[in-house]
Amino acid sequence: MKKIGFIVNPIAGIGGRVGLKGTDSIEIQNEALKRGAIPIAADRTRRFLSHFSKFPEVKNVEFFIPKGKMGEEIFHSFQQTKFVIKYFVLDEIIIPDLTTSRETILCVKKLVSLNVDLIIFVGGDGTARDLHQALKSQTPILGIPSGVKMHSGVFAQSPEKGAEILRKFVMDEVYFMESEIIDLNEEKFRKDSIQTELYGLGIIPYVPTLMQSTKLMTKIEDTELENIEGIVKTLKNLIKQDVIYILGAGSTIKQVSKAFGSHISTNKTVLGIDAVINGTFLGKDLSEYGLLEILNKNKEREVIILLTPIGGQGFILGRGNQQISPNVLQIVGINNILIIASKNKLNKIERKTLHVDTGDLQLDEALIGYVKVLVDFEEYMMVKIS
Repeated sequence: MKKIGFIVNPIAGIGGRVGLKGTDSIEIQNEALKRGAIPIAADRTRRFLSHFSKFPEVKNVEFFIPKGKMGEEIFHSFQQTKFVIKYFVLDEIIIPDLTTSRETILCVKKLVSLNVDLIIFVGGDGTARDLHQALKSQTPILGIPSGVKMHSGVFAQSPEKGAEILRKFVMDEVYFMESEIIDLNEEKFRKDSIQTELYGLGIIPYVPTLMQSTKLMTKIEDTELENIEGIVKTLKNLIKQDVIYILGAGSTIKQVSKAFGSHISTNKTVLGIDAVINGTFLGKDLSEYGLLEILNKNKEREVIILLTPIGGQGFILGRGNQQISPNVLQIVGINNILIIASKNKLNKIERKTLHVDTGDLQLDEALIGYVKVLVDFEEYMMVKIS
């Protein structure tokens, strides 16, 4: 019987669609809620439980979970279905309405004292930092992605793939390795500046095809400048009048935005989602609501979304650009996405495979397959999305 600690950060990821780029502080949590943010961690947890409960190995697992919204409420509601999962509640730890890192740290220390075999957490890089701060042992950890920032290498690619990793863990079919726990400075992130810091290493049950890689910071090398210029020239030929272009996040999109004119390239946000038409901005650093507002006002116009993979990880949707939500994609259409990456960037992505984690399983499945990626002047590569 495997003893599995399980912690849900209930506010993880709520800042994504409203454009807040993280919710590590109570002040930002409150701001996210004021903007109409909807918590997503509970849904991500249910997806994990639903997938894991299909495996016979579920009978060989005991979960140890915090009270309230950090675990008990979700597990209890899940038990009202036909599935049966064994779990025990950490009754002695009080969970307030608005949780902070304090509760996570207390729960982790308690789980370590219970000698659990693995701690699974639902959250992002901030939650991973909390676990690292609390752990004074060699207890392995596994993240179920639910945050805005997920640059660390301790996360499964999706809740379902996290369930598959747990199954392999229970069957003793994993090997263990150390992986980086890194995080961004949220305040600078909101000001369109990237400052990352390595906080330590976590031990993970490693399954290469199911875990996400640590994000690599994309630095445009001299050898790539000609490559980027080729992409810009191609874009100039592709851009059409009266078409709305949603420019995704990332330094690559910032570099190639010069195809839309000097005003756009100078003012394009690196980390935000912007919309342009005919060389002018319709909106900058847009939330999901802002994007939907533009789309609803321009229902007759064609819309193209420009995306670039996250360096090293290969995610094109669901990491750092949650504003481009399933609702937005449904309006735009998945065939109106143009993916851009330098050859060097693609070569540094593990297995040269792209990933999506939009929060909508049916949409993710529709996106799976091969897609053309613009890599140079009128040059495309067929790349797999899985």
